[in-house]
Amino acid sequence: MDRSMYGKIVPGTLNPFECTMKHGTPAPGCSQLKKHPKIPIYVVEYHHEVLPFIYRNIGSKHLPLEGSTFIHFDSHPDMLTPKNMPAETVYDKEKLFDEISIENWILPAAYGGHLKKLLWVKPPWAKQIEDSSQEFLIGRSKSDGTIRVNCTENYFVYECLYKSATELDNTKEVGLDVITIGKKIIGEEDNFEAVRRMLTTYELPLILDVDLDFFSTSNPFLNMYSDARMYDHVKEIFKFQPPKSKSHEDLASFISERKKQLDRLEKLFKHIHKHKSLPDNSDLSDELLLKVSKLREEVLKHYEEKNVDWELIFDAGCTCDDSDLPHHVTSEEGLKIMFDSFKTFLELLPCAPVIITISRSTEDDYTPGEDVELIQKKVIAILGEKFNCADPVLSYEEADD
Repeated sequence: MDRSMYGKIVPGTLNPFECTMKHGTPAPGCSQLKKHPKIPIYVVEYHHEVLPFIYRNIGSKHLPLEGSTFIHFDSHPDMLTPKNMPAETVYDKEKLFDEISIENWILPAAYGGHLKKLLWVKPPWAKQIEDSSQEFLIGRSKSDGTIRVNCTENYFVYECLYKSATELDNTKEVGLDVITIGKKIIGEEDNFEAVRRMLTTYELPLILDVDLDFFSTSNPFLNMYSDARMYDHVKEIFKFQPPKSKSHEDLASFISERKKQLDRLEKLFKHIHKHKSLPDNSDLSDELLLKVSKLREEVLKHYEEKNVDWELIFDAGCTCDDSDLPHHVTSEEGLKIMFDSFKTFLELLPCAPVIITISRSTEDDYTPGEDVELIQKKVIAILGEKFNCADPVLSYEEADD
């Protein structure tokens, strides 16, 4: 398709479920769906807070129960799962909303069947998953009833979320595409022809999801307790030997050891947080205990115990695997590049999204606070140029009331 075909997409004149795609087809049940007069935009603070709006549109029959395509602009994949949550929780939405957080809300919706195809559109500084196209199974672990995947990407393996297909039941197939745009920031060109070809293969309907930290992001843990070099210490404490290979045996062995490490560290940091000390009779000849003891000593040289959140320090350590959280506070010139790439991507969409969700991600310091209003205003303006959008629902303002 020639990009000149795309102007402002108005749902009143172009039904997203009837538009022609070269290979794409509507998801089951699309013909019975209602149409919004104008595309709703829901703006939240924390990213997982968009999921209730997606479910609300499923309930109102603007989205099908199964099979939607999810287009996710973000500096982070957000594709983990709550590690200990029973898989059946996805069928109780109120319990589910209580369980999820910013990093683990997309795959539960995929396990529920609501999302079939996932596209992570990432900026050049995001390295958690490389550009790729793959399919994997998501299902219920036969051993403990949690949600797991058979994908061997490090992103899942290092979080102990991998299981082989034979270890899963109630499986569903999920498609995952990962693409990078905004490459002019690093002196390269975006391959929008490849993007266009990819988009023509997608099933309808589309959900467009934008985290404002896609355009500029910070790692909030980098400067936490910086006088004590906390981040350097936790990287050393949480380091691990990667699996020897991608064979199931090596991955299973790695996950067993990695889980032991993380479970032990979690108990240790919780104990310190509660009792303000290491466990009694701690053996400092134990290398791990010694490293934690040195971290504690260093932190307390610079900060009062009452002002130290040891559980948050544990959370910081959990982000340290084969790549750190992305950190790129974008310049004014760089933001222009990112906005232009975002706008070009939207021009390639074969149909208007049914809904648009936006996350600010600034209260937890992922989107730099000094830029969030500018970025939000520009993103909403670009969306308004391309689609017939309703006035944004500013959910984060209601939460502040």
